[in-house]
Amino acid sequence: MKKSLFFIAILFSIIATAQYEIVYNLEKGKSYPQNQVVTSEQQQVINGMPQEITTIITTETDYLVTDVKDGIYYIDIIIKKMSNETKTPMGTETITSDGPESNAMNTIFKNMIKEPIKITMNKHGEILSFDNSAQLEGLTNGVEMPQMQLLQVEAALKKEMSAEKQTANYQQLSAILPKEKVAVGDSWFQSITVNSIAAFEATSNFELESVNDNSYIISSTAIVKSPDNASTNLNGMKANYSLSGPSSGTYTIDKETGWITSASIRQELDGDIVIEKSDMMPQEMKMTMKTQTTTVIE
Repeated sequence: MKKSLFFIAILFSIIATAQYEIVYNLEKGKSYPQNQVVTSEQQQVINGMPQEITTIITTETDYLVTDVKDGIYYIDIIIKKMSNETKTPMGTETITSDGPESNAMNTIFKNMIKEPIKITMNKHGEILSFDNSAQLEGLTNGVEMPQMQLLQVEAALKKEMSAEKQTANYQQLSAILPKEKVAVGDSWFQSITVNSIAAFEATSNFELESVNDNSYIISSTAIVKSPDNASTNLNGMKANYSLSGPSSGTYTIDKETGWITSASIRQELDGDIVIEKSDMMPQEMKMTMKTQTTTVIE
């Protein structure tokens, strides 16, 4: 009996300390889906006037592995559908890539998904190259809008869709895997960039919470905080901002492929934005802002 108990204790000890190499193991020619819903609830107080805005961004995406060379994955990111729903006290506005072309922004969304984004990525999810030049070509083709307004919209979109920003956004989800083997309860750290009002740098702590027959369950926590004396450009006006908040997430990772099969990430930001007075803004404007953003992947 004592020997049996000793054997069971040893067995549990081995299971508890098992080491796992969690990496991407993707196959050439296969497509890996990642459908995402990002819901942002924003509460603003502008010069004493409260305002609430809810934005829901939905994307349906396939990651097609076109080649694998020396451990590097060559991937086409194919966005099949995207939409943006904004709710304000004035009403609800919906933009969607499969909506009627009578809405100019629907046409722009449709143009945005005509061509794939091409990336290369290593087995740890680090994006080594990012090319969305084809996606940016012809953004306003077929769009009926006054020329000046069209140029402004195109410039704003290209700024938000820059390769640098897009790389950071995609890598927030791809580069979450550990560089070394880990056991249940082990932690590792990754530097992340959160693109919100501006770019926020933070360090996220990841932990392997549990392992089952098919999946690894990983959790994450981080504190996102703007640097001291941070400022940004809002529609040509200088804005100083002080924002911070916690971030947390849970990811289910397929054991065979390393792919995220589901995830839920929550980000909070709270603080102030002060727009300096200028020719465009005769008086300084202070905005108190609180946002809660939830990202769900299925």
